[in-house]
Amino acid sequence: MPTILVPLLLAFDQIFKLWALENLSPVPRPFLGDLLYLTLVKNTGAGFGLFEGRAFLLGWLSLGVGTLLLYLLARRRYVFWQTLALSLITVGALGNGIDRLGRGWVVDYLDLGTSIPLIATFPVFNLADVCVTVGAALLLLAPRQKRRF
Repeated sequence: MPTILVPLLLAFDQIFKLWALENLSPVPRPFLGDLLYLTLVKNTGAGFGLFEGRAFLLGWLSLGVGTLLLYLLARRRYVFWQTLALSLITVGALGNGIDRLGRGWVVDYLDLGTSIPLIATFPVFNLADVCVTVGAALLLLAPRQKRRF
């Protein structure tokens, strides 16, 4: 599964980012009413303004993590949920790593436009970020496998 899922989602991530660069601006555009807006943001750091201006370092770190995960997915057998989760995290790491090293910043475009207090200040994000978040959640929520001795 990772042999198909990783390149497919990575291609979608990069296509959506190219589309955002061509069609969006920093002015929020409603997409799903007041819930989701499309807003172009050039992120030179990580989420929530962390490590601002350190895209080069974060890019190499992202590519290193993505490469390590690709290696682990190719060399070891995981149950379905673990494989899916690690594949999603791999896509996120590689997708944003490509941006950081290729552009010097990450293309973000998904903006939660709600006025709910905790969500209203949530940073603008992209498909790669969604992949990392869903992958991490799957790892945390997936049923644990019993070890056989």
